[in-house]
Amino acid sequence: MAKPGKKKKRWFLRFLIFVVICMALFFSAAYISYSYLTEFGLEYVQTGKIEIPKEQQIEIEIPEGYTTTDIANLLYEMKLVEYPRIFKFLSLLNGYDGEYKAGKHIISRELNYEGLLLVLTNNPLANPSKDIRIPEGFTVVELLDYLSERDIVDRERFESLCKTHIKKYSFLEDVPERLYPLEGYLYPDTYKIDMDWKEEEIVDRLLREFDSIFKPEWYTRADELGMTVDEVITLASIIEMEAKYLSDYKKISSVFHNRLNSRGFPRLETDATIQYARIMAGLGRIQLVTFKDLQIDSPYNTYIHDGLPPGPICSPRADAIEAALYPEDTNYFFFFSPPDGTVIYNETITGHDRDLHAYGMKN
Repeated sequence: MAKPGKKKKRWFLRFLIFVVICMALFFSAAYISYSYLTEFGLEYVQTGKIEIPKEQQIEIEIPEGYTTTDIANLLYEMKLVEYPRIFKFLSLLNGYDGEYKAGKHIISRELNYEGLLLVLTNNPLANPSKDIRIPEGFTVVELLDYLSERDIVDRERFESLCKTHIKKYSFLEDVPERLYPLEGYLYPDTYKIDMDWKEEEIVDRLLREFDSIFKPEWYTRADELGMTVDEVITLASIIEMEAKYLSDYKKISSVFHNRLNSRGFPRLETDATIQYARIMAGLGRIQLVTFKDLQIDSPYNTYIHDGLPPGPICSPRADAIEAALYPEDTNYFFFFSPPDGTVIYNETITGHDRDLHAYGMKN
């Protein structure tokens, strides 16, 4: 039977060996950490970043959801680290496990483990972006020219999308067949566009903006008026192209509503639709619509066809959509705009002709 004193000595010896092993492991880890984490750590502490010479720069993309193990393996496959396990160990030891940022990063083969830890846990590169203003009142054809001339889209690809019936959004579900189903829905505003966005992403961004500005109560109001969303946007696009000042939107809307609900004046007779017919015929806009233009054979010619045209004639802003839904209560059936941009309204053809003569706009 072992004496109690010997048992205590054995226990103490085992404990001492355990402490020595733990200390050895600790100092080994500290040494490895120090040997890998000195040079670039000092630079990062001093400057807040690690400068990589342009000739050494390599782009790496960390996909969303990648774990530290996934990243270690990716670095190994790219021959950027020799030992994935050391990368994982140092990540855990230095509190970087689970802290890596998805996205694109610039690294170098000259970076040691510490450099990689610091760069990949920093914010990824921001995609190059550009502020693009989509003017209100633009047609799809004009928008195609505008964006392709600025090298933002491939014209053919963008046009192909504008000809597509996209059912993702409820406001597009009932759009009838026409050349450009997206006419009127590519919302005019200023956008920050990533330069590597595909045409699909740009189209979706403009449609999402339309979806955000078209209020839920506007769907109800359209039903109250007995109009589809597409008819509302068609009317709004005419108002957008006709009016120069916001103060005229709802009055001009009242003229068109009065005509749409009148047997005496079944045609809108708006020059804005003639301008669109010219654009679609490849003739472009004209400063003043001529008598010859009024004879253009087009379903958009509201001088020869009753009611609304087949679809929107441009992209209206929210103010024009609201005006189409909530017109002023007037008895106006006529209006015209002198060169100064004001709008003259009349209830009768007699008053309309009188004022046209007074402004020298009719013989």
